[in-house]
Amino acid sequence: MSKNKSTQILDADEQDVKRVGYNFQLETKILLEILNIKKDDMREFQKDISLKWDEFNKNNKNKVIKRTFTTFFYDNFHHFFGYFLQNFFGFDENSIKLTKKEKISDDLLILEYDYTLTSVEDKHLKDNSKKFDNQLYEGVSSPMRYLYFLVRHLGMIIRKTIQEKTFILLDALTIQKGEKNNILNFMILIKDSKDEVFHSYYQMVLYYFLRPFEEIPEKYFRKLLEGREKLYQLALEKYPFAKEKLVDLLYYFYKKCTILQSFSPLLDFFNFVGARVEDSLFSKVDIIKKEYLINMDEYSDTKKNVIIEFFDYLDKKSTLYSTFQANNLPSPQSQLNLFLLYMKYYLGSGLEVLEVGDLLFLPKIFKTTLNGYNNNVDDVIGTNSINNIQNFLNFLYALSNIEYINLFFRKIFKKNISQLNYGFFKTFLRSFNSNFMLKINQKNEALLENPENSPLSFNLLVENMCRILYVLIEKIFLKEDPNDASKNFIDPRSRYIGKNIALRVLELFVFQDINYSDDIWPDYVISLNKDNIKKEVKEPFNLSIPSTSFYTDEELTQIMLTYNIESCSDQQYFEEWLIHEIIIPLNDLILNIKNSVDDPANDIEVYEKLSEFFLKDVEDKEMVKDYRFICQQLAPFWKTLERSK
Repeated sequence: MSKNKSTQILDADEQDVKRVGYNFQLETKILLEILNIKKDDMREFQKDISLKWDEFNKNNKNKVIKRTFTTFFYDNFHHFFGYFLQNFFGFDENSIKLTKKEKISDDLLILEYDYTLTSVEDKHLKDNSKKFDNQLYEGVSSPMRYLYFLVRHLGMIIRKTIQEKTFILLDALTIQKGEKNNILNFMILIKDSKDEVFHSYYQMVLYYFLRPFEEIPEKYFRKLLEGREKLYQLALEKYPFAKEKLVDLLYYFYKKCTILQSFSPLLDFFNFVGARVEDSLFSKVDIIKKEYLINMDEYSDTKKNVIIEFFDYLDKKSTLYSTFQANNLPSPQSQLNLFLLYMKYYLGSGLEVLEVGDLLFLPKIFKTTLNGYNNNVDDVIGTNSINNIQNFLNFLYALSNIEYINLFFRKIFKKNISQLNYGFFKTFLRSFNSNFMLKINQKNEALLENPENSPLSFNLLVENMCRILYVLIEKIFLKEDPNDASKNFIDPRSRYIGKNIALRVLELFVFQDINYSDDIWPDYVISLNKDNIKKEVKEPFNLSIPSTSFYTDEELTQIMLTYNIESCSDQQYFEEWLIHEIIIPLNDLILNIKNSVDDPANDIEVYEKLSEFFLKDVEDKEMVKDYRFICQQLAPFWKTLERSK
């Protein structure tokens, strides 16, 4: 990368971030401004793309078996990518190595790349990253974030130029530390954009989103319902081809997990499938034993049992994670519910369970971190401290009655509640994957006691889980006719009628595009289109929808990045995060208020100190009113305090 060019680009990026905050719309704005500087070069670039596309289509007319866009990109994408990075953003084209490309099907192409960062690039990008000072990118280095959005924008340019329904994105990125230079390893996905499916899905979720608003006439809703019916029609049309495409889908998940060396991308999909099997007449373990492991002659009985143990482990952890994700909805009230949910789950059983039980993924790290903190303070955090925090959480339900919830979290944790919850998810996934790797090592030690057994690598285990998921899906969902598959379920006449089964199968493939819990899909899709929705209902219906009904741009970016970029090694584990970001700030608040009053049992005195803490520099009258109420609700807590232990 040219030092001067990269410095100019990233410094401009930094200034915009400092000025208006950071999100994916801002990133697009910054990139457009950069590209606008080189308008002539961009026109030539688009002309080159267009000429190659026209030539491809011309040659395609004479072929008996027509080639699709994946063939075009198989031959041309690397050229486009290298030119785009070097000529518009100063990357060194010679440092970009295409290590593998696979045309998985007519509508799916996977390309794997290495990019070697020079020491100058690495230092400048890291220095620039530190200047952002944004919670969103904690644990994500600047070159990772930067490249993610560059690929996203290149995909938009190519799609607009060739007018083809394609979707190009960087779908997995890690950083590998070399002897001299760091290397970015990443996967780029080029696929069919499923425009028709997503348009119909959008209309369906928009129907349910707007239904509570009485200002909107029935005529408008009838139009949206057409989208829902179209979605069912598409699901039924695509159902006969699902079995073949399912192989491609699971191979995609396999590739993504193995590149990231993380099982996180499969967690929500895993839970989606597992939950549907639980609605069926079959047992998951019985299906695995009778229709998968029975064919694995090369595996000993011991190894087969280990496979089942890992499936059970992943089944439980994916259910837990998806339970939290299902509550990761827009609005501070929903985010508060999520915060209280995971706090009650982890702190509800006391300190001993955290230190020696199996509630945490890495209890030893929790204990070591807590001991390290306690060795340097007078007021140590012990059993009663955790009990006090647990009790304090019971008083926080009062926050659901006010509008300005974020003030509470900014005062105590120095973050908005959604930023705090994002930290929870990121660190949860890091600890989960570390625990998963530890379990693989532990099981391999036991397996290798018998010389007939070979070890289970991470990649092999992911492969087995993908194959098991295929068997489970085929067993309960895939028949000649979806109505025949209804017989596999406990409730074949309502939730699992034929068209609903076809829709569930279609949703399996949506996970490739929206790689998160299906519980948040509706709000995610609605929020991506929030500007259009607000505009569409404002003038004809005189309707103003509050911003809290949508994810913020920052929250959308959080969702986008969660499964696509590997966390850096300096990111906290969940156990460290829980202590430093949650327990210590709450314990400090409790002790500070206790030590600043003569009598903690005096509600009026405590109320005054709480008001002083929360309302310092607050002038908004409604906010003041809210927090006088909250301070009244919290004050009685201090008379319940247990002594430190």
